[in-house]
Amino acid sequence: MDIPSMARKLYKKVSDAQIKKSSRGFPPFSWQKDKGLFESHVKLYFHGSFSQYILRQGFEIYDNNNFASAWITMALLEMHKLDANETYVHEDLIFNAVQAIGNFADKNRFNSSVCTFWPQEFNDSVTVWQSTPQNLLNFFALVDDIPWSTILKFLQKLGIVDTDVIKTIEELLQEKDTYIKAFHIPADFDDTFVNIGLGSLLKENSKSFPKSYKSWTKRNSNLNSALTALKKYAYRPMSADRNTNTVDPRTYFYLREFLEKSKSAGETIVLIPTWVQNLDESRKDYYKGNVMPFNVNNVDVTVAANGIYGITNGVLSGLLPGSMLEDLDIQQIYLNTSALIAHEIKTNLTNRKDLALTYYPSEYEFYWFVSRTFSKLQEHSQHQRLHPVMKQVHGILGEALCGQMTSSLLQSYKTDEEGFAFYDDFLGNGDISSLNKTIERGEDRIFTTSMAVNALMTTWTIYDPAKRQLTWVKDVPVKVVDVVKRGVSWIYRNVLSGRFRPWNAFFSGSVKSFNSMPWWYPSNRKEYLNGTSFSDESQIPNSDTIIAMEGMESPEWYRKQLYRKHFGFNVPKVFHGYNAERGPFPFWNSDPYTYVSAMLSLVKFDSISS
Repeated sequence: MDIPSMARKLYKKVSDAQIKKSSRGFPPFSWQKDKGLFESHVKLYFHGSFSQYILRQGFEIYDNNNFASAWITMALLEMHKLDANETYVHEDLIFNAVQAIGNFADKNRFNSSVCTFWPQEFNDSVTVWQSTPQNLLNFFALVDDIPWSTILKFLQKLGIVDTDVIKTIEELLQEKDTYIKAFHIPADFDDTFVNIGLGSLLKENSKSFPKSYKSWTKRNSNLNSALTALKKYAYRPMSADRNTNTVDPRTYFYLREFLEKSKSAGETIVLIPTWVQNLDESRKDYYKGNVMPFNVNNVDVTVAANGIYGITNGVLSGLLPGSMLEDLDIQQIYLNTSALIAHEIKTNLTNRKDLALTYYPSEYEFYWFVSRTFSKLQEHSQHQRLHPVMKQVHGILGEALCGQMTSSLLQSYKTDEEGFAFYDDFLGNGDISSLNKTIERGEDRIFTTSMAVNALMTTWTIYDPAKRQLTWVKDVPVKVVDVVKRGVSWIYRNVLSGRFRPWNAFFSGSVKSFNSMPWWYPSNRKEYLNGTSFSDESQIPNSDTIIAMEGMESPEWYRKQLYRKHFGFNVPKVFHGYNAERGPFPFWNSDPYTYVSAMLSLVKFDSISS
């Protein structure tokens, strides 16, 4: 394998996908694109019939978001650390991305490093900066002006004639106001700590990218703001504070075993949540178009993993002061959240990855995110004494990654006709042929395989900064080395072959189907936004309600609730997979994110082999 040549080809694909000049767009023929960001699109996961296949392939809206570009930039920086000749990554690419990412600081906070997923625009009528995914808003505005009969004729010309599919599209368009409300979300801890993680990598590579690091530090002069926000908004299920002890019922459903074990052991728990908002703020900001989905916070273990990485490498790189780990509250959040991550890995995401990975459907992506923290702790433990709390986290994550995660990845790969190893997630594997057979298109196969082998390599190697190389740890299982080698060979053969889509579902809405609506899960707090409680479950709640789990209930109470209906529906106790439900859900795809993930896997492997 000529990995350097392939890596350069992939780098060109990534570089070409960065927007060189901002443009306003002319929907639906072209979309607004912001300079410095990497390409990313919103799609709908239609699957099943041929009509649904056509819609999945053809429908997409360009999206200017923070997350895809931040992760692509971070992957490039990680790759640079393995590039002894410094030939792969150019500073202009990094600088333009850093400049663009800097525009996602929450403008509702003065001089803050709290960040948003989408750009914000000021709404004079409510005097607040609102998240504004302009292309998505423009799409719905455009559809508003087109008669349904015209849309129907257009669908028929495309060959979309299934009555069920047409009905679904009509229902989606009728729900446009709900979607528009969902777009106006507050700042989140995911983008916030991914940004800190990016800053930590820029600091490590500051000699190679001085202009980029300077730009980042200029826009992030108050990193303490992120930590202050974390302490204020952390989920505290055992607290009496009703503002922070309340969570989305879906979160409590998958989290309850972890919480019950902790409570039995006499422990209190504090966790990284998704949203930088509490219930009091939600009640007010709902009317300003700046509110959490369903008006209540949740815990997503992928968000948690990114939070732990941001704190870990922030401290190890010197970006964040080591003294922050002496703060007992930060210390507890760091330890408890790491313990939750390990618990979820060990329990197969509590067999409810649709709920545990609330916004990030790929468990393989989650594994890689977690392995990066472990790898950093592993690297630094070779030449310095870790802070006692970090040493604990190193052990907590290492046990889960080297145990259950590795075991899972060594059992779930498939092989092609040449014996090369690959991994599939779900995109493209839910269509049905005319003979009623499942079709496996493997539309996320490149991304998933890249993430899986990256997770294995990142877990089972140690980085040598002097040589800028990776080496396998002494006790690496033989099968890990074998599967990685065969996985990298598959990526090398297929990443640019054109046989598979370079798709991923790096992000999604929290609702994947009717079964993942929060209202069907047990709740003990039902209120209108004005604070008035109610108990009537005869009607499905409106958007101006809070349906949540407050504090903790006994296992006996919860067990009873599992076997009664909530708002007229049974509790969805089992997740059958993303392809089991026929209703479409929104997901975000970024081709350059797939290419950079594949490139990273090749460069990592080459570093070990050389």
